[in-house]
Amino acid sequence: LAATYETNPNITAALNQLRATDEQLAQAYQYWWRPELAGTLEYGKEWIDTSTDSTTDSGAVSIDDFNQETNIQQAEVTATLYLWRGGQTSAAINNAIATINAQRALFDNSVQSTLKTAAQAYANVVLQAVSLNLAHEHETNMLGVEKTVNDLLIARQATTVDLAQVTLSVIEAQSSRADTLGELQAARSTFNASVGSYPTELQEWPSLPALPDSLEEAIETALRDSPSIIAAQAEVLANEAAVLEDEGVLLPTISIVGDYTLEFENTTFTHSSNISDHDRVGTGSILLEISIPFYTGGF
Repeated sequence: LAATYETNPNITAALNQLRATDEQLAQAYQYWWRPELAGTLEYGKEWIDTSTDSTTDSGAVSIDDFNQETNIQQAEVTATLYLWRGGQTSAAINNAIATINAQRALFDNSVQSTLKTAAQAYANVVLQAVSLNLAHEHETNMLGVEKTVNDLLIARQATTVDLAQVTLSVIEAQSSRADTLGELQAARSTFNASVGSYPTELQEWPSLPALPDSLEEAIETALRDSPSIIAAQAEVLANEAAVLEDEGVLLPTISIVGDYTLEFENTTFTHSSNISDHDRVGTGSILLEISIPFYTGGF
């Protein structure tokens, strides 16, 4: 059983699935007093090219050209801390915990089923090995009987019919022994598929625990310890939490949003003369934000 637990691919796959499910709890704690941080970097240029034609009362025309080129560099950091998300966070955590409990129960169920198959394969190998020994003994006995009847035939104390009947029994014993050998090889292959290796020297069959004293006790034990029932109960809790999580989308969200923006602008003006202007602007804010979904397109 220990070798089966370590090498059987079904148990390995169930264990990997359980580990993947465990990650859902860490994801559910994403908004549990953990801020979101986002950064933005921007770089670009802006051009303004203006040409104005002016005509005076005397008919003179003047052309006034104005060009402006600005290099913009901006960095922004935003932090958001959710204070309340309509119960979505707590519901997501409860959903993840229930899902993990369900997956653990399914893992236990997979382990029980696989180990049961390994135990059946173990018992079948023992059974077929004992049956093969009995078949060998029976064949040996029938060969001895055949030799005895042949001696009696020589001594004219038996007939050819007696010898033919014994010979037929020997052939049947040999066929039975060959069939039992084939069943033993099949049992060994089944054992290898479950345990991961062929059996060598099998130990004496261990003592088994006592069965429940009554049907009621058996039902009570099954309701309390059955992995399938535990998984089903956990899935019910997970589905209930998922409903609460979906309902939380329709409720207000309260959060604290902090923002800081640092902007650099290098502007060159071209008119009657070239003028360069360098600006540095830092802007910060902390806001209490309440978001209320009024209509989401029917979703």
